[in-house]
Amino acid sequence: MKTQTPITRIAFGSCNDQAAPQPLWAPIRAAEPDLWIWMGDNVCADTLNMTALDSIYARQNRRPGHRALRESTRVIGMWDDHDHGANDAGRSYPKRDRSQAHVLDFMDVPEEHPGRERAGVYSAHTYGPPGKRAKVILLDTRHHRDPITRVPISGQRYFPTRRGTSWARRSRNK
Repeated sequence: MKTQTPITRIAFGSCNDQAAPQPLWAPIRAAEPDLWIWMGDNVCADTLNMTALDSIYARQNRRPGHRALRESTRVIGMWDDHDHGANDAGRSYPKRDRSQAHVLDFMDVPEEHPGRERAGVYSAHTYGPPGKRAKVILLDTRHHRDPITRVPISGQRYFPTRRGTSWARRSRNK
């Protein structure tokens, strides 16, 4: 997406719980950002139930402060595990395509946008006229990610899982 209006102030956030108090919106709006970027975990929605997911996003959209920000500021974003559908979920999450449609709806991505046709919630946005451009690239670290193994060794919490054997187990066996 390309917009000719330059941006001078970007605000971003993540790890939002739609059921918790949200005093953050007033100070964010007071900073008068030109752009708000959701960085993932925009809602806490660890669920396989897509009707419940719809309700969770609707609850967030009804929050007065969030609604006011959306009315005054451009909003783009990404997802992470809790809005993807399950804690630490990746490509094995069985509802990922349907969940992707929900997050794109939440971001108000138009139905005809190419992002609706591809696998994953990644995007690039360019703002401003020549000489005053800013480009925002949002990467999807969920949709295509391999399964991981949690291993509490050597300070590293996660290891990729390959062909039924985790990297952590192979590392310990060397």
